[in-house]
Amino acid sequence: MGSYNSTQEDGRNRPYTIIDEQGESSAKDEADVTATTSQPTQSGNDIIEDEFADIDEILKDFDFPFENLILEGGGAQGNAYIGAIIEMEQRGYLEKLTRFGGASIGAFTACYLAVGHGPEKFLKILNEGPQIIDLLDASFGRCSMVPNLFRHMGWHPGKAIDKFLGDSIKEKLGNPDATFKDLYDKTGRELCVVVTNLSTMMEEYCHVKTTPDMPMRLAVRMSTSIPGVLFPVTRADNDRNDMYIDGGVICNYPVHCFDGWWLSMKLEDSFFNKIRHLQDGAKLLTKKQRFGGSNKKTFGMIIYSEYDSHVLPTNSDLEAIESPLPDTELVKAHREMKKNRKTGMEKHEKVQEAMEHFWDVLHMKDRNGDSEIVLKELQDAFKDPNEFTQEDILTLFGKARTADEVFKLLDANKDGKVVFGELMRFADKKGVGLHEQHIGSGRQNIRSPTEFATGIFKALLMNVKRAFLGGDDIERTVLINTVYYQSFDFGPQQEDLDFLVEQGRRGFLKFLKYHATKAASEQDKACST
Repeated sequence: MGSYNSTQEDGRNRPYTIIDEQGESSAKDEADVTATTSQPTQSGNDIIEDEFADIDEILKDFDFPFENLILEGGGAQGNAYIGAIIEMEQRGYLEKLTRFGGASIGAFTACYLAVGHGPEKFLKILNEGPQIIDLLDASFGRCSMVPNLFRHMGWHPGKAIDKFLGDSIKEKLGNPDATFKDLYDKTGRELCVVVTNLSTMMEEYCHVKTTPDMPMRLAVRMSTSIPGVLFPVTRADNDRNDMYIDGGVICNYPVHCFDGWWLSMKLEDSFFNKIRHLQDGAKLLTKKQRFGGSNKKTFGMIIYSEYDSHVLPTNSDLEAIESPLPDTELVKAHREMKKNRKTGMEKHEKVQEAMEHFWDVLHMKDRNGDSEIVLKELQDAFKDPNEFTQEDILTLFGKARTADEVFKLLDANKDGKVVFGELMRFADKKGVGLHEQHIGSGRQNIRSPTEFATGIFKALLMNVKRAFLGGDDIERTVLINTVYYQSFDFGPQQEDLDFLVEQGRRGFLKFLKYHATKAASEQDKACST
């Protein structure tokens, strides 16, 4: 498909925010400051493009109904947002948005959009930096990790991020410490930044209504404070000091933030009018009370990969066909993982089937129904080749296993009987116990401090997806599938970035197609009646 730049006929730009742990420059020739990355060129694109061949015709009479944009936190996956932003600008939708919100990297991107930065700003970051490695500012690098963690509860101070945010805000509003109220007074736009107050163990919504005098860069700095990586932010409030960390820890996708009355700027929804009695505060502060109902003008974007897609409620009508995978190191590792997973799943299914046969035959041979298996009952089970075959025995217990040998293996406490707990311990050992049955995303091997920290954050993000994304929210959500690319995949190759941007573009186009088709169908029904 070739590269996009501002002089091309379709007028698209291709900006991104690069998150690169390796700090490798992606800069292009200064004379080509608007040049962008190439799209994947595999022949499969022709097939994929068919999905959107009629998109302009479908959108011809579509009245884009949204005014509020919410962006999920996603670490390095946040690069995918730019594909959607490109399409929004090209189709004239970006200028219709007046309220922005997000958590973590979503808050970072939302802030840039709210103050008035468009694709050109993201492209400048791509071409000229800084990359995330440039913003990690511990004085002595790795040598600072342990002392800083003990003294400041984080590795990097985050002052470089704070300055970068301030400089970017100053470009549009004239003041690096411009507040939420400054933004609202000068532009009419609203920004909601979700942060985690570790002191109260609750999420907070920084906004012109709740924190009018707070500098926006302070809120974004708090919302991007990945635990352990950046210093948490301590903020004095009256006589107490509250500690703030990454907003994604509790609420990674605040698609509800402009629902209900809590952040409404209408006079009737002011705190003065809503909170008549202080004793009613506890009731009014529940999510249901503050954010009740669904704002039809809100839509959001979430980013997910094949590693966490199973935790999301979904709608196949909103899932775009994925772009062909590039030939990169991350893709090679992903394919190797899938190959190993397939082999493991085949083995797992065989063991599970054998375990189910074993379980069924034990139930049949438990003569007195006491849920305890004695040696005689196990011997009878081994004599029933129709229900429990030699292949099952070989799969579960290996070669030359007699009933007597298996009984000794299962009877862990040597009391002459096998009970449920002993069977479950054996099943767990074989990888088919209750805790292995699709409760999470599969086991994660933790072998280093880095894997430990990453595992904690992945577990948090996975479970907040479950907690804050209701089934009704899917229809107002752009689904961006990064397939192999995960939130902690820092240091991408150029082709990885191309893929992310293309996936963001496709996800947004699929969302538009779904809603335009639905609106046209509803209009036809209304006309026919």
